[in-house]
Amino acid sequence: MHHLESMDVAIVAAFFVLVAAVGLALSRFASRDLEGYFLAGRRLPWWILGNSTAASHFDMAGTMVLVSLVFSLGYKGFLIELRGSVGLSLPFLAVFLAKWMRRSSVMTSAEWMKIRFGTDRQGRVAHGFSAMANVVLALFMIVYFCKGAGAFLSYFLPLDETTCTALMVAVGLAYTTLSGLFGVVFTDLVQNCLILFASVFIATLAFDRAPEVLFPNGFLALDVSSPAHGNRLLELDAAAWEPIFSMFGLYVILWSLRTSLEGLGGVSGYTDQRFFAARTEREASWVAIQTIVLAAFRWMLVAGIATLGLSIVQSGTSGAEAIAQDIEQVLPVVLSHSLPTGVRGLVISGMVAAAMSTFDSTLNAGASVVVRDLYQSYLRPNASHGELVHAARAVTLALCALGVLFARFVPNIGEIWGLITMGLGAGMFVPQVLRWYWPRFNGYGFSAGTAVGIASAMVFHTWFEHQLYISFPVTVLYATLACVLASLFTAPTDPRVLVAFWVKINPWGWWRRIEAIACENTDIDAVAIRARARERVVDGLSLLGAVPFHLSLLLAAMALVFRDWATFGGCALVAGVSAGWWVFAKRYVPKVIHGA
Repeated sequence: MHHLESMDVAIVAAFFVLVAAVGLALSRFASRDLEGYFLAGRRLPWWILGNSTAASHFDMAGTMVLVSLVFSLGYKGFLIELRGSVGLSLPFLAVFLAKWMRRSSVMTSAEWMKIRFGTDRQGRVAHGFSAMANVVLALFMIVYFCKGAGAFLSYFLPLDETTCTALMVAVGLAYTTLSGLFGVVFTDLVQNCLILFASVFIATLAFDRAPEVLFPNGFLALDVSSPAHGNRLLELDAAAWEPIFSMFGLYVILWSLRTSLEGLGGVSGYTDQRFFAARTEREASWVAIQTIVLAAFRWMLVAGIATLGLSIVQSGTSGAEAIAQDIEQVLPVVLSHSLPTGVRGLVISGMVAAAMSTFDSTLNAGASVVVRDLYQSYLRPNASHGELVHAARAVTLALCALGVLFARFVPNIGEIWGLITMGLGAGMFVPQVLRWYWPRFNGYGFSAGTAVGIASAMVFHTWFEHQLYISFPVTVLYATLACVLASLFTAPTDPRVLVAFWVKINPWGWWRRIEAIACENTDIDAVAIRARARERVVDGLSLLGAVPFHLSLLLAAMALVFRDWATFGGCALVAGVSAGWWVFAKRYVPKVIHGA
């Protein structure tokens, strides 16, 4: 443990005071109605929402896991995090899914079920299942925050892990409860300034130190070959990683498939909330684009911390022993031993900010589902605006209390992250995807697929925790069967609901019959049909540029810190070409198709 200098402690304390003050000052804006509390009245500009989304993705607990992976495996650590932290769903959101969400004009992911499945019995069942699944996912994310936050801050302060968790939770809870999304996004703005400072400072420090560091064999190899035995990660947890390393290429494919399904089907929780809160569908897409660009700073930070951690271990300086005992301590050790006083306080504040931005976003989004989709929909449909805002604050407190309680039973950060990404989350992907693309998929199919998917994911994640090639395909198979069978053996969704959905969203998929019904019963004409088809073609072509742009940008950021010029040059070239294609597809392909 390394206690901070007085100046560093003062800086961290000032950070807590500042974000609390900003959040509390905005409380009056959130008290008007439920939309103001959870969506900030849909009045926030895209760059504020994009900044908040990026800050929320930059969580501290996840960063500790990423650093340990990259420290041990180099670029292969990046490939492992295709399972979630790379954010491969972001290009899909930027191209088409974000605007589909904004077109829905709803407040929560669960409420969205009503426009897709209607408000009859099947719609209500889907709505209820979605609400419960989102609340459970929010609870897991709060547990994830609590576990990582206390472990990180207790390394620096003369306080135990529980006390540190309570301190961070208390501050985040105060402004989230009182000011809703207004408080979340504007405190995220303050927090992201610190996060970006920390990223740039550490990346610059590591860039200067990189020539002195001996990167292990295979560290800079960007391929899917099995990581060499003898690396630190395998030494410390051989039983867990041996199955993965022996079939590393297969696992990379499965992780990529997992996040691609998430991109096609849509994420949930606080990420969805930002797109629902955007002023227009165009601005919703810009939220995702900004998040992609800002994500590069996170990977610069990860590469920088890993480089400085290797320097500490190889030189045998203070902190090397702590890293040898637990590689999840690379991040706090580097911050303790590689930064000057004052700067250390700012950087640690940035890491705390990263944690709190995830916490406040998850808490606010989770509360929105409970209040909007459970309390208002089923218990108090005629509740006043004031009553709903009070209920939102009470639910926020309750969710936080449950998260803190459950965190006491979680053994480590990696365990809860694996459960979220490849366990609980994997079970929700199939119904999330089918809802957009298959009209015959109904509310009963969604409910059955969600229930069976989550149950099988949890069971098989427990039984075959490190055998993803078994647990993931079986989970997807069971969820798919449940979705298809439940849909085919029950009544289809009312065609009027499907027509309204297709007209409103213009989704991809097998909607030809619904399109024909819409042409007969609405004012959509042949010109509008061609324009809608043109939009879908353009989005598909744009995706071919967005995905490689996202991946190559993040890898280029890492390669720059490592001074790996060959990889940096290749990734920069791919990023430039794919960005150019993306712009070309959006701006010029519509003109070409229209001219044809």
